[in-house]
Amino acid sequence: MFYIIIGQSGSGKTTFAKTNFLSEPIEIIEDIIPYSKCSNGIIALGRYGIGKRTEGTDTLSYSAKNNIKKLLRKLKHENVLLEGDRINNKEIFDFIASLGVGVKLYLVTCSLNTSMRRLRAAGSTITPSFVKMTKTKSKRMFLEYGQRFNGEIINTEEQDNANSHNET
Repeated sequence: MFYIIIGQSGSGKTTFAKTNFLSEPIEIIEDIIPYSKCSNGIIALGRYGIGKRTEGTDTLSYSAKNNIKKLLRKLKHENVLLEGDRINNKEIFDFIASLGVGVKLYLVTCSLNTSMRRLRAAGSTITPSFVKMTKTKSKRMFLEYGQRFNGEIINTEEQDNANSHNET
């Protein structure tokens, strides 16, 4: 089964992935591209558990598309997590569809203000226009592939609101 997590910058994709799919200890495997093998059997593309703000596929080059496809072909009988902008494109999604594996697609979303607050708190200098662009792209991909890939929308805005109520 492949689990795909997409969404705008600062929406909480990596947090959602770590909370719902990844369990420690995590072993980083250097292969065609690096991937993280979790104790629960999930294989996550990219490097997780490295102590940096950007983890997962954010640790991969934007030119890694062909190597991502080679690795996915090799791992098609595994439980694989793909998260982030490097995989959020038609070429990768069409390739995954051609593998004949089960796929669950998650669109992680929140308001622009929440994304910007999270990004600034993490020290990011990403611009609001870039966040809007990633939100539009993710929404478009979800509309095109959501039904085929058993899509589900995860709104992390509510999680922030629940956390702020717990702190008072």
